Amino acid sequence: MLTSTAVRVRGAVAAAFVAVAALTGVSATATASASSATAVVAEDVCAANDNLGEIATNFISRCRKGSIRSVFPGQHYGDTLGYIKGCGDASCKTAWKLLNDNRFKK
Repeated sequence: MLTSTAVRVRGAVAAAFVAVAALTGVSATATASASSATAVVAEDVCAANDNLGEIATNFISRCRKGSIRSVFPGQHYGDTLGYIKGCGDASCKTAWKLLNDNRFKK
């Protein structure tokens, strides 16, 4: 059950979407959908599979906790995530698993 404050806030947000739609000529539904889509994209910025061209050390600094460095195979810090993913070596497999391990996500 929503409190009266939550209902007022929800109403204010809906009114804001209608005002934006009126000013821009875009439907309020499309504006709300675009806002939701932006939030979803922001969450996936640190998915290893979406950053295959990035160097591992840069990706780790930006998206992973520093503790990953104690177990990450050092020879792959300068490799791209795409190379690590496609490489068949045991060290590449270990590196790829660590990059996707939720324990190390920031």
